[in-house]
Amino acid sequence: MTFVIIILSLASASGQGAYTVVLNSKIKYQVAANADVQTYEWKVYTNNLLTTEATALECLLMPVSGESNAISVEWLQDGEYYLTLYASGYNGCVNKKAWKYTVGSTPTIAFEQLASEDCSDDDTSFATLLVAKFDTDTDLSEDQYPLTVTYRITGETEDRTATVNFADKLFPIEGIIEDINNETINQIRIISASNKFGGNINVLTGQDIHTRTIFKKPVISGTIIVN
Repeated sequence: MTFVIIILSLASASGQGAYTVVLNSKIKYQVAANADVQTYEWKVYTNNLLTTEATALECLLMPVSGESNAISVEWLQDGEYYLTLYASGYNGCVNKKAWKYTVGSTPTIAFEQLASEDCSDDDTSFATLLVAKFDTDTDLSEDQYPLTVTYRITGETEDRTATVNFADKLFPIEGIIEDINNETINQIRIISASNKFGGNINVLTGQDIHTRTIFKKPVISGTIIVN
């Protein structure tokens, strides 16, 4: 006996909008293990008739060690897909289920403020807020965090990496230049960003550079008068 059910109850971490996936995300999907199931077979199709399988250019399916009731899928190309599971029982019955996913949402990231300033204090780090959006009207949800952000500071030749958490949205920056004798201006550019599944987050042009001005220490001179 074989039957098909299109359902929306797959245990997954696909993120914002359970069935919308950020491009290049690598996500683990699973169903509850069942002692009556002999084999689990996972596939991805590109049509709702479940006749055309996705190619390796569209997505990659990777087994999860020790968990045949789970699969890891890396979504590589925009489009609509149907993740399917064939669960074969010891009694010869097959249960076939499918879940529709839309791949290719384009979240964005930007600095909340484009400039800040401070006095030289021998601390070459600071933190500033980032704004991450799932779409124009919606903030990126907690299940997309933590974010990984790659950035570069003026004058450096190598990129740095920072982690941004949902709780405070603060982007910790290390390595800014300070000079107690001269005013310094540091530009921090976001190079790239990704969600916790490795999905791409687009960096907004024009909001990708933060300018950090560090003022020199004032010179104190004179005589202290004690009464």
